[in-house]
Amino acid sequence: MTRLLLACFFLLSSGLFAADATLEIIKEAKSSLNIAVESKSQTRSQMDIKIGKMIEADLKVAGFYNVLNSPQGASPTLAPDSPIYQNAGLHQLIRYELFYEGTQVGIRATVYDVKAKKQLWTQSYKVSKEDRYVFLSHHLVMDLANKAGVDLQWMNKYVLLSRQTTPKQTEIMIADYSLTYRQTIVRGGFNVFPKWADSKQTSYYYTHYDKKPTLYKVDLKTGQKTKIIESEGMLVCSDVSKDGKKLLLTMARDDQPDVFEFEIEGRKLKKLTNFRGIDVNGHYIDDENSFVFVTDRLGYPEIFYAALKNPETAMQYVFKGRNNNYVTTWKHYAVFVSRDTDSEFAQNTFNLYLVSTKSNYIRQLTTTGKNNFPRFSSSGDTILHTKEIKRGKESALAVIRLPYNKSFLFPLEGSIQAIDW
Repeated sequence: MTRLLLACFFLLSSGLFAADATLEIIKEAKSSLNIAVESKSQTRSQMDIKIGKMIEADLKVAGFYNVLNSPQGASPTLAPDSPIYQNAGLHQLIRYELFYEGTQVGIRATVYDVKAKKQLWTQSYKVSKEDRYVFLSHHLVMDLANKAGVDLQWMNKYVLLSRQTTPKQTEIMIADYSLTYRQTIVRGGFNVFPKWADSKQTSYYYTHYDKKPTLYKVDLKTGQKTKIIESEGMLVCSDVSKDGKKLLLTMARDDQPDVFEFEIEGRKLKKLTNFRGIDVNGHYIDDENSFVFVTDRLGYPEIFYAALKNPETAMQYVFKGRNNNYVTTWKHYAVFVSRDTDSEFAQNTFNLYLVSTKSNYIRQLTTTGKNNFPRFSSSGDTILHTKEIKRGKESALAVIRLPYNKSFLFPLEGSIQAIDW
């Protein structure tokens, strides 16, 4: 039981940097653009104001925009090539107008190149309900960045997270990255370790702890739930292959946590680790030919690497400190969580570090606090993770924009247990 409790700790516990040529992931940052946002709506409703503030917030998170106030004397009826805009140092101007179509809410947005004195493009966006208004902004800013050659698809995706509400009671919800939009999708009992089942976010996995830990797959649209597998002790789906056909699982049979690969169609279960200790948190890496995982085979939690065809030849992957207890991957990169302090009386610091299988370089991503559960964006240049604000009472989602040395915090009441993106 001691080993099992320690394994759960590995899974549940957990300075931005300048560009460095040793890591391809650190792309050349786009030059900053001065931009302003104006509403064309005739009546400034609360919804109209919320949308305007969200567009400005998304532009700031994008990393390469300087959001300015509209200059004095400006008006949505004033031509964008007016000297008032020209003299304000603006590069671009967004004008939007709120509209309703039945139960749908939308915006019509037009973007101007102030310097070139021309309209760049215009587009309408709609969502099914008012509470989803943030996605009007997310989609607009994603499209705007895309035209500048920056991939912000992650901005329009759901975050999947589990949050502890009371002892042994958790709920699973979907949210946008800013936590402005939130919807609870699983309630009742101890439901943990949610994981998207596919890149399109049409279904997800989670573990329900009852008599036996049981892994379920749920269709997000219909709510249809399918039992996948159960296990004694513990059961976590830590990674899903790109084609969605294989899972990396942590299972504890006979009080022995190990990493398994589960082939869904044939229901084939392959044991990848067989160490008489703790092996957990497996993640595919290097085109899914290998995997990394957390183990205590050195006498303390550390990150190891192994080829899927020959997993018994596992080797140490990270050489930093003596308490690295969580890892996630993207292509040949990994971000791991390291406990950087060892205090019996004060809360310890857990920081994030970026490494690559192509380099020995280690890059520190955070410097303070308790940071955990990192996740890469689909483009690899953004990290989402959790940060504890008030011990056990308040957490936050944190976004790190790697090319721009910027990070952002979005608080959430309660303790976030795990996330996926």
